[in-house]
Amino acid sequence: MKSTEKIVLTSLLVLLIVALGAILATHDWADSPRRLHVDMVHAVRKDRLVDTRALETAQQLAPLAVTHWEQEYAQEALRLADRSVDLAFASALADAKDNPPAETPATREMKDRLQALETRVAAETAQVAQLTAKLAKAPENQKEAVKGNLDLISAQLALDQDEVEDTHQDLTRAGGDTQALIQQELDQHNASESHTGKAGQADASSWAEASTSKALVTRVKAIWSLHTKISLLDQARQNALDRAGTDSRAHEALEKDLNQEKAQKKIVRARTKTHAKADEAGGGAAAAAAAAQAASEGGPVNAQGAAISQLDFLQHLGVDQRDLASYDRRIQDEQSLAAVYGNWATLARARRNAGLHAVFVSLMWIIVIGLCIFVANFWVQKFVADLTIDRRQLQAIRAVILFAVQVIGIVLILLVIFGVPDNFATVAALAGAGITVAMKDFIVGFFGWFILMGPDGVKPGDWVEINGVGGEVLSVGLLRTVILETGSWLDAGHPTGRKVTFVNSFAIDGHYFNFSTSGQWMWDEIQVQVPADKDPYRVAEDIQKVAADETVENGKLAEEEWQKVTTGDSKKSFSATPSMSVRPTGSGVDVRVRYLTRANERHEVRAKLYRAVLDLLNSAKGREGAAPNPAT
Repeated sequence: MKSTEKIVLTSLLVLLIVALGAILATHDWADSPRRLHVDMVHAVRKDRLVDTRALETAQQLAPLAVTHWEQEYAQEALRLADRSVDLAFASALADAKDNPPAETPATREMKDRLQALETRVAAETAQVAQLTAKLAKAPENQKEAVKGNLDLISAQLALDQDEVEDTHQDLTRAGGDTQALIQQELDQHNASESHTGKAGQADASSWAEASTSKALVTRVKAIWSLHTKISLLDQARQNALDRAGTDSRAHEALEKDLNQEKAQKKIVRARTKTHAKADEAGGGAAAAAAAAQAASEGGPVNAQGAAISQLDFLQHLGVDQRDLASYDRRIQDEQSLAAVYGNWATLARARRNAGLHAVFVSLMWIIVIGLCIFVANFWVQKFVADLTIDRRQLQAIRAVILFAVQVIGIVLILLVIFGVPDNFATVAALAGAGITVAMKDFIVGFFGWFILMGPDGVKPGDWVEINGVGGEVLSVGLLRTVILETGSWLDAGHPTGRKVTFVNSFAIDGHYFNFSTSGQWMWDEIQVQVPADKDPYRVAEDIQKVAADETVENGKLAEEEWQKVTTGDSKKSFSATPSMSVRPTGSGVDVRVRYLTRANERHEVRAKLYRAVLDLLNSAKGREGAAPNPAT
């Protein structure tokens, strides 16, 4: 390893260690946004006077509704939770009115100031009304003075009203007006989207569990999403049952107190400790005397034993009775809300089970594809083993086919796992076109090999002519064919020693001649020069007769094969009889005889014909004393 490579490797390792250390050091930061949100929510809930968790839970779960049935459950949960919170606000307002908060010196001072301001505002309002009526009836010479007084009182009234509002806000912030605080929370609740029925639904198309894709990855994501949803729904159901239990216990306690109050004509549920202390401070002896007188007369008394009016006692009982009815409705709503969450969770479990079944189906298809690949490999090896071709070609064929089978299997498995893309057809078409253009020679050469391996192809040892180059075939590979060049066919059988390689595409987009395959013939010829002083016709006829005798068997076989591959009247036009041409030259007559032969028998036939011609010429020389000279 070079020094620069060592430096780079060391630097990368150091950076990796630093990065791991930073990740470990900031591990708690990864969850800080969620924890901050939870803390803020808890802080807000802690300051609230009315428990609105039922509605908040329904709002958080509503976006999880994907299917139509789930959306119905979500809407029902929102309706029930909203009504339960409304009842809680109504009960809280009634309780705040019946049981005002404990007074402190600061709040008592604010209340006194507020009462004085409200009295002054009422008086100024009456003055404004009187001056307004007086201004309408006053004569013209007095209207200006009355209008001035009206403007002065109106300005003072506006100033006092602003001071009343400010004092009331100060009293509310100091905790002296719980009813106002509850009313503010109620106004916020009434303005919320869930209360007004404008709560929107989440885009279901973005959820994995809402997807119609049959991909294994999508189904696993949907199952995980459903599992999380089921946990949230179970927790929401348990929370609703807990709130119902709490309300039920409060209902039982209130009902017990109410029955006791009715029986004893005594207010059992004290308002606040401050009120009790105030009653005691208001006059111990007088209160004790009033209580004794009320007890002796059988009249109602408060929690401290002080006598109260029958009207106050009945109003107190009415408030308690309304609270009982409110508790009953809230308990029913919480139980109904728990039932809705339970049904929703049951539906989510059913969808999760269906998703698990789909996952098992996808796994089954992956296994089936794997088995098909295994079986295909077995049959391909068996099929290739039965082929009688060169061993190297056999290995190449087997490798190519096995690779193709495995690629197809892997592609199918990937489609099962990740699904078919939306634009799969377009992508496949473009990819196929690109591959076809880029690998045109390879594809055409590969398919050309199948043609060359057919009955009309070539095999090692054949004499062929490809693109004007003749020679003997040495090998036929998957992509290329190699021949040993032998020159033109006039010199066939005399190799040049050069190997010529052709891509197998010539079998598809070109043409080739095979002179060794059965059913393919070639015309060959011999040439003889006859001197001018001899009879060329007799010599030519004798030569033609010799050629016909030597090629008669090939001629008959060729005519039979031509008749097998032709139809109709065209059979009569084919003849394998040798032909002859006589042409005068300067030194005599040139006789050419064309005859039919096979390529692999061409030299043997020509040698026989030349020997026969020599015997013919020798016999002619003996008769005439001179003989013509054969020419090759």
